[in-house]
Amino acid sequence: MFSSTLKASEITWKINGLDSELQQNALMYLKNLPEFPASRYQDHQPEIREALISALKALGYYQPSIQLTYNKDKPKTLSIDINAGLPVIVRAVKITLNGDAQSDKAFKRLIKQQPLTVGEVLNDGLYESLKTSLTSLALSRGYFNAELSRHQIRVSPQRQSAEIILALDSGQRYRFGQVIFDQSITKGIRKLIAPMITMEPGSPYLAESVSQLSRDLSTTGYFNYVDVQPLKDQAMNDEVPISISVTPKTAWELETGIGYSTDEGPRITLSIDKPWLGEKGHSFASDIKYSDKVSELSGRYKIPYGNPLSEYYSLDGGYQRNTLEDTNSQLISTSINKWNKRPGNWDQDFFFRVDYEDFTQGLQTSSSLLLIPGMSLDRRKVRGNPTDPRSGNVFNFKIETSSTAWQSDVDFVKAWGRAKWLTRFRDDHRLIARVEQGAIWVDDIQNIPPSIRFFTGGDQTIRGYSYNSISPKDNSGQLIGGQYLTVGSLEYNFEISESWRLALFIDKGTVTNSYAKDKVEWKTGAGPGIRWITPLGPLKLDFAFAISEPGSPLRISFTIGPDL
Repeated sequence: MFSSTLKASEITWKINGLDSELQQNALMYLKNLPEFPASRYQDHQPEIREALISALKALGYYQPSIQLTYNKDKPKTLSIDINAGLPVIVRAVKITLNGDAQSDKAFKRLIKQQPLTVGEVLNDGLYESLKTSLTSLALSRGYFNAELSRHQIRVSPQRQSAEIILALDSGQRYRFGQVIFDQSITKGIRKLIAPMITMEPGSPYLAESVSQLSRDLSTTGYFNYVDVQPLKDQAMNDEVPISISVTPKTAWELETGIGYSTDEGPRITLSIDKPWLGEKGHSFASDIKYSDKVSELSGRYKIPYGNPLSEYYSLDGGYQRNTLEDTNSQLISTSINKWNKRPGNWDQDFFFRVDYEDFTQGLQTSSSLLLIPGMSLDRRKVRGNPTDPRSGNVFNFKIETSSTAWQSDVDFVKAWGRAKWLTRFRDDHRLIARVEQGAIWVDDIQNIPPSIRFFTGGDQTIRGYSYNSISPKDNSGQLIGGQYLTVGSLEYNFEISESWRLALFIDKGTVTNSYAKDKVEWKTGAGPGIRWITPLGPLKLDFAFAISEPGSPLRISFTIGPDL
């Protein structure tokens, strides 16, 4: 048993005899009493007793013994000694469904999983939660006339037993009616968003479908204002019309930023977007990024051909200057892409890209023109918060090729893939595993430009090594890039508080032109880290030792973002 004190106005109450849960509930009820002076204690005894009895009843204790003692030796102190007695046990739970809900599997699942268990102590909070769940489920599934015709707890304190009785009269389930567009929405906008509307007239009503459409319309980035509502007061023949109102974004959007990464150093960014270019849903986005090592200017023009969230063409173009390690490259690139994004499945991108690159890589100075068809597949599945998931996985795959047969400067085929898994166990422990593999089939690695070759090292690959610092070298000791890439990583996190984790990691990999034992050089980085959980994802500080190098030099890396 525990003892606790609570001060209210001029009087201090000391509670004795309750376990932790009962005591906490009693304190909460006492806090809700109106304040009164110590001199009026006798007048307020009935209110104090009633509050304590209600607190104990809420957790199934209907026959408590309560003794109040005003301590004259310690003025203004009231001792409360409580014997909670025997608890009331749930002996029966009777839930009855009337109306269309009788054949609705969602209600059957809810009743099967409901928290009130026969043989357990009666808990008013769980009872109220079940009532709320029944009525909320009814509304969300279109039973707009549903009501709880019976909701009672029959308690027999002498027998320490309770019987719970609930009856839901659902009435008829409503169905989706016609979609009604606001008068200001033009014919072009209606045609644009039509593929996003999955609610078929006559199909059973689901509030989640209405909410999902609202979220999807907002996610497109096209609109300043989105409102999707069921018009319940206009329902006819048990069909509910759905009202859609949107206001397009017509202004240009400008965003600036300053950042830092251990791979590239300080950088500034500028984004200029035009989310709405006409009623067909075309849009334009551009980004400028400048740092001492990498500078980029890119733009994308999107053209929907179906659902604008997932089915669209994009015309991409850009310029990149790269002065990392032994690379000095200027790349001009343009592409046309056909995207098909499928939530929970593989996102597809089929593209045709044209690259012109003027470069110096080590001792080699050259330029190339490449016409590159290819495709990429990506899939991400997470459970829990998307910025800090409890578990999940990510898979990425890309293949591209070039040939002199269509006027490219060189023949090659490049394939690359990466997989990442996250799992959590015993609540406080997490494991993150990553593998990455790539290969280029080409006669000579120096025939292709640096942007196609493989390099590795850095915060996202092999920690302890600077960005893209791992690759084969030429006779002068300068990096030249490689045909094959292999990386593996394993990280363990231990949660020391809700917002902080400790980490241990090991990364191992190589970039090589041959996996022959005398021609491949494996690199390993390992060390501890700290994770601070933010709304944008974990902020990661890693102390990475390049243990494959003499003296195992330390490199501190700093990144932010989701693990998946």
